[in-house]
Amino acid sequence: MTDMRLSFPSGEELLSAIRGHHIGDQPLCGFAREFGILHEQRLETSDIHAEIARCRDELAVEVDTWVAARLPVPHPNASLHTETVGRLLDRIAEAQVHAYRLLMTISPDDPKVHAAWYRLAELVDGYTDLTREVIQRARRLPALGDRR
Repeated sequence: MTDMRLSFPSGEELLSAIRGHHIGDQPLCGFAREFGILHEQRLETSDIHAEIARCRDELAVEVDTWVAARLPVPHPNASLHTETVGRLLDRIAEAQVHAYRLLMTISPDDPKVHAAWYRLAELVDGYTDLTREVIQRARRLPALGDRR
C-alpha cells in the first residue's frame, strides 16, 4: 500500500528544485521546478503570457489536489490559511526567478537585488511556518473548488 502521509520539502530543497538542481523524488519539488520553468519562460517571451498563466493555474490546482489527498485532519481549532500550497509555490518560484534574474542583470549591490532576495526569504519563511503548522494540525488550508 502507498504511504499517503504528507511530507513537505524544506525551503532550501524547494529553492534548489525551482532552479533545476537536486529535484529528487519529492513530488512538491517536481511541481516547484515546473513553476520555475513557467516563470523563466514568462520572462523570456512576451507573446504567450496568457498561456503561461493558464498553465500556472492548472499546475496550482494539481499541487493543491495532491496536497489535499495527503493532508492530516486539522485540529478543530486550527486557523485557516488564506492561500493554497499551489499558489504559494507559484509565488515562491516567481520571486526566485525574479531575484536570480536581477542578480544576473544588474549590480549585485543594487538595492533592488537585496529587496528581491529579502522578499524571497520572507516567502520561504512563510512556507516553512505554514508547512510546520499543517503537519502539526494547527493550520488548515482553503478547500478545493472555486479559488479565483
